[in-house]
Amino acid sequence: MKKKLIDLEGEAKKREKALLVGVASSSRDRWREIDRLEELAHLAESAGAEVFEKVLQIREKPDPSYYIGKGKAQEIRRIVEEYKLDLVIFDMDLSPSQIRNLEQMFKCKVVTRNELIMDIFAQHARTAEAKIQVELAQLRYRLSKLIGSGKWMSRLGAGIGTRGPGQTQLEIDRQHILQRIKGLESKLRRIERSKALQRKRRREIFKVTLVGYTNTGKSSLMNVLTHAGVLVEDRPFATLDATTRTLYMDGLPKPVVLSDTVGFIEDLPPNLVASFHATLAVVEEADLLLHVIDITSTRLDERIEIVERTLEQLGCAEKPIIRVFNKVDLLLDDNVISRMQERYDNYVFVSARTGRNIDELKEMIKVNLMQNGGISSIIEKQS
Repeated sequence: MKKKLIDLEGEAKKREKALLVGVASSSRDRWREIDRLEELAHLAESAGAEVFEKVLQIREKPDPSYYIGKGKAQEIRRIVEEYKLDLVIFDMDLSPSQIRNLEQMFKCKVVTRNELIMDIFAQHARTAEAKIQVELAQLRYRLSKLIGSGKWMSRLGAGIGTRGPGQTQLEIDRQHILQRIKGLESKLRRIERSKALQRKRRREIFKVTLVGYTNTGKSSLMNVLTHAGVLVEDRPFATLDATTRTLYMDGLPKPVVLSDTVGFIEDLPPNLVASFHATLAVVEEADLLLHVIDITSTRLDERIEIVERTLEQLGCAEKPIIRVFNKVDLLLDDNVISRMQERYDNYVFVSARTGRNIDELKEMIKVNLMQNGGISSIIEKQS
C-alpha cells in the first residue's frame, strides 16, 4: 500500500498532455467558443496540464452517445493514440454515459470543464474551510452523476480530475456519499456560525468587497490599497478563502475593511457556488462592492455580464458598486475607455501594477461610503 501511494505522488508530478475539445452550435458562435477554448487552456495549464492542441466542432445538436458525434470522436482517438496523450478535456458538461463511451474509445481519461475547475479549487484549498467546501462540491457533483455511471465513478488515481479532498469517496455507494455530505455540511455550518459571530462584532466597520471575473487583478489591487501582501499569481482561482485587511482612510467616522474573495467565471459549477456560500458571505454583507474588470479582455462586455449575473444570483445586484477597470497600462485601444464611459457610471480606470489612479479610487470609495447611508445613520444614532 505504501509503495502505491509513492507511485501516485510521482505520477502527479508529471505534466499530463491534454487535448481540448469545444463545440459551437453554429458558425456564428465559433469565435465565442474559440475564446472559451483559450480560457479552457489557461485553466488546464493552471491545473498542471500541458495543452497539446485544441479541437473545435460546429454541431447543431449534441450526439447522445459521444456529444461530438462518432466520426469526430474517432478522429480524436487517432490523435490521442498517435501522440500518446493523457487526457481529453471537454468545454462542457457531459453525461456519465457519454464520458464512459468516450473513455472507452480514447483509452484515456476524459475530464469536463466542471471537473477541471473543481480540480483547480482542490489544488488551491489551504484552510480547513476551503477544503470542506471543495470536497462538498466534488461529492455533490459526483452524486449527480452516480446513476448509471458504472466504471467511471470508480476512476481513482493521480492527476487532473482525480484530485482533491473528496476523491477517496469515489468508490463508496450513494448512501455513504450522502452520509459524508451530511457530515461536511454540519462542519461547514459550525464554521459559518463562528464567522457570523465575528462579523457581528464588525458592525461598526465599513465593509468593502472586491468582486470580479477570475484573474482580473483583484489580489494585486488589494495589495496596492492595503499593503496586504496577498498571494498574486497569473492563474485562475489563486484566491479561494476570503482575505480581509484594514483599508486606512482619513475623514471617515469608523474604520474600513477591504475583503478579497474567489473570482467568478463563466459556467462556475453551481455546486461550488453553493459550497462557498460562507466565503461569499463577505459579498452579501458589503456596504460597497468594487467590481474589478480587466479592460484588456477580448470578451470584456460578456465577462462584465457574467459577474453581474452572479451578483444577482447572490442577491447583491442592488448593492452600491464602483466599476474598477484595471490594467489600463496594457490597453492598446483608448476607444474602449470611451465606450465604457458611455455605458456605465461610477467607474474609475486604474493600473494596480503602476499605481495609476489609485488615489482617485480611494477618494471614490470614501465618497460612496458617505453617500450610502453609513454617515447619516451614525450621526442620527449619536444625536
